[in-house]
Order: sequence, then C-alpha cells, then structure tokens
Amino acid sequence: MLAQQIGTFRDPLAPLPEVTFCVVDLETTGGSPVHSRITEVGAVKVRGGERIGTFQTLVDPREPIPPYIAGLTGIDDRLVAGEPPIEQVLPALVEFLRGGVFVAHNAAFDFGFVNAALSRLNYEPVPGPPVCTAKLARRVVWPEVPDVKLSTLARYFRTRVRPVHRALADAQAAAEVLQGLIDLGGRLGICTLGDLQEACRARGRPNFGKIGLADHLPRGPGVYLFRGRDGRVLYVGKSTDVRTRVKSYFYGDPRKTIDDLLTAATAVDAVECGSEVEALVVEARMIAAHEPPYNRRGKTWRRFAYLKVDPAEAFPRIKVVRTTREDGATYLGPFGSASQARLAKEALEEVVPLRRCTTAMGARTRFAPCMLADIGRCAAPCDGRVDPQRYGELVRHLLSSLQRPDGLLAALEARMETLANQERFEEAALVRNRLRALADRLRRGRQESWLVRAGTMVLATPHGGRIRLHGACVAGEGALGPISLPCPAERFGELSAVRSWIGSRRDLRIERVDVAPVEPVDGGRAIARALARAGPTSRHR
Repeated sequence: MLAQQIGTFRDPLAPLPEVTFCVVDLETTGGSPVHSRITEVGAVKVRGGERIGTFQTLVDPREPIPPYIAGLTGIDDRLVAGEPPIEQVLPALVEFLRGGVFVAHNAAFDFGFVNAALSRLNYEPVPGPPVCTAKLARRVVWPEVPDVKLSTLARYFRTRVRPVHRALADAQAAAEVLQGLIDLGGRLGICTLGDLQEACRARGRPNFGKIGLADHLPRGPGVYLFRGRDGRVLYVGKSTDVRTRVKSYFYGDPRKTIDDLLTAATAVDAVECGSEVEALVVEARMIAAHEPPYNRRGKTWRRFAYLKVDPAEAFPRIKVVRTTREDGATYLGPFGSASQARLAKEALEEVVPLRRCTTAMGARTRFAPCMLADIGRCAAPCDGRVDPQRYGELVRHLLSSLQRPDGLLAALEARMETLANQERFEEAALVRNRLRALADRLRRGRQESWLVRAGTMVLATPHGGRIRLHGACVAGEGALGPISLPCPAERFGELSAVRSWIGSRRDLRIERVDVAPVEPVDGGRAIARALARAGPTSRHR
C-alpha cells in the first residue's frame, strides 16, 4: 500500500514549475530486473529548478557482484557488506517518492527495477508513466548533441555534478539535465506535465521542433488548418480540444503522410466553434472550399454523381450526371461515385423498362431496336411500339416508385433470390449490389429531406446548450445559407455531418421546429428489409 501515494500528482495541465519531480538512479548487479538486484539507490527531489531533498543508500544485494560491475561502479562485495537489504530500503524510498513524478535517465531501467523489487515484496507498483530524460532529449536537443548519453548531456548543459556511475551523483546530474531540457522545451510548447509526458512518448523526431506552432491554438472545440509556405491549406481537421489534438501530431505518428504533412507545414490556424456539430460542419465547409491535398475527402465530392430523369423529354431515360440544375428534372443522389450511381440506375432499369440508348429522341424519331427490345427489357419507343403517352406512364411509375419503393425493392429482392436458387451466384451478387446502392440512397435521401425541410430547428443538449439549424445549415465560419434539395455535391459533406451527428445522439431534444421532422411511412419497412438483406454500403457518409 505504500506505493499508492507515489507520483499522485498527475494533473496534465499542471505547469512544470509547479510539479515535483523525483529523479532516481540505481546501480545494480546486472541488467535484468527479474534476475539482478539493486546495489545502490540515489534520488533527488526538485521543484521549479530547486533541490528540495536527496536520498542515498547502498544496498546489500545478498548475491555476488560481478567483477565487471564492480570495475564500472566501484561497488564491490566488501563495500555493500553490512548495508541494509532492499526490504529495509524500500519503505524509506517510497516515502521519499510520495507526491512526486518519477524521473530517470533511460527510465525504463530504473522504473523497472523499482517496481520489480516492490512486486517481490508484495507492494503495489509505482504508478507511471515515468519521465525519461533520454527520450525527452531526443525531442528537445537532437540533433545538436551527438547522442543522448547522460555524460554527453551533462557536458551540453554544463551541470555542476558530472555522472560517475554512482547513484546519487548520476541522479543529481540527471536532475540538472531535466531542468535544462524543461527550459529549452518551453520554446517547443512543452509547458505542462501532460506536454512533458507526451513528448517522452513521442515516436518521431524530425518535426518535433515545430510543436510550438500549436501554442496559440484554443483548447476548446474548433477546426484547425495546417498551412504550407505559400499559405495554402494542406490539411483540415476538427477536435473538441484543438490545441491538444494538433500537438498530438508532433508526438509521433506511424503514417508517412502525417510526417510529410508536418514537413510541409509552416503554420497552423484555428477556427473556434461553439459546439461539436458546428466544428463538424465547418470542417466539411473548409475541406470543400480548400480541397486540402492531405485530406482523403479533399476532392471526393467531385466524384459524386446523381441520377437524372427529365420528364420534359419525349422519351426520358435515366442519366448519370455530375451536377444538378433547377430545370424541372427529378434527381436522385448524390451517390459517392459514378459507379454507385450506375448500380442504382441498373437497379431501376431492372424493374422499369425505360430505354437505355443514348440517341437523342423526339416524338417522331425512329430507328432499329436493340436486343433489349426483343427480350422485353425495353419498351422500344425507337420503332414505335410505345407512344409518348404510354411511355410517360412508365416514367411516372418510376418516379412514384422512388417515393413508395415497396414494389420496386420487392421485385429486386425476388430477382436476387431467383438467381441464387438457380445457382447463378455472380448474377445474384450483381443484383444485390444494385439493390444495396439504391436502397441506401433512398434511406439517406429520406433523412436528408426531412432535415432540410424542417426549416428552423432548435435542439437542446443535456448540458443546457442550444444548437440552431436553418434548413440543415449550422451557423458558423463559411455558412452559405439553407441547403437545397437535391443537395449540391459541394455541400453534401456539410449536410452529411449534420445528419450523422443527429443520428448518433440520443440525448437531444427538439425545442422548436417549423416543420416536424418525419419520414414517409410508405416504403420504410421495404428499405430497411432490403438493406438488411443486402448490407449497407459504406462508400460515403
């Protein structure tokens, strides 16, 4: 139980001058905490650069000290004879460490030996993480020093005490090195205990010196923008704590793209937001506006596609288009890609025999029919088998089916099941993919429709906050006004962020709304059933 009070001062926001550090150094009979034993303990307690206590004692390891260890440290069997064993030393050491943060040079060694000794005596371990001055030096003074040995750092910082492979002297030298690293670390933004511990855990070195770019950033929710030398936005992200999130990039990331981003970055800006959903929306707006090269979603909206049916044509067909217009046509989308849009198009054509040829047709245009007409998969207006009025009924049936898709989806499910029963599995899988693309877009479209058409909506959060939406639009940086339907591709990220956020929350309450948010009853069960059988798509949010 004695170890419970060690290093309890763990407030990550504590300024470093107010933190008590216990710098420890051990001499041992070997390198294994399991098989070797402690021969000497030295510790220095410091706060704000001032020494406030020391601890030193030899320890009888009750086993022979190897000659090479004795030659290195000067501690041999005769020197430790009659000294207290570790079980007598530990209670005093634990008391000395109480309330301080454990520090050592190559801390894993000393930290491991202390905890192994505590474990053998059934004490609770020293709580971590320890602060390692060797790891910290790699972030703060590399490559100014050739290595991070304690002797090298002691010369670099011109410590009053030089390490000599004796516990107290080495602990005193490490304490002075620690203070030098803290002083220099301030220019890199290492100002709190949390900053210090994160710096010790950091895996990368080349760009750690840029961590100071985050010093001016806010701690609340918002959006951050990494910029290059020319001011171009390289990456946009969001967080509930912008400063902490940006700093985390410099603590080491295994992804090469992050390392490349940090190499190219020369500044980081932030846009403060009043809520999580505002940060989500502003992030989407910034990504659409700047198309940052390091954002995976930077240009994905340019790949979005829609299905278009124009009833004004004599013989309309389903078209895959990239943009929408106010031209009286009916649009379905956006889909995450043209391939997803084509799957949904093929699903509709599987049920409704509209023409698929791309030849422009007027009411009197005639030409030879294709094979689809011969097998009954096309109404064949090309050779006059169907007039514009009858063909118009097919188009109206299609548009009606998009609003009430029960029959449409049931026909696709039946087709998929028939093919599977006939062991035509590749064809069944293709119909399944078509069904999934169509049903998923219908589901999302219903959610987006009620959200946009709700007008002004005020949502109350559990902690008394208020979120105001106007046509699914959240006020904030880059706001463009209410979103229209069908949603323009460049604003779909914004709409998707709002929809996803509301869908993920179960603790919101509607205080006021112009139009009650409801989804149509017709087709709801059919869409859910189709997605359950085909599986939801994950091509875009």
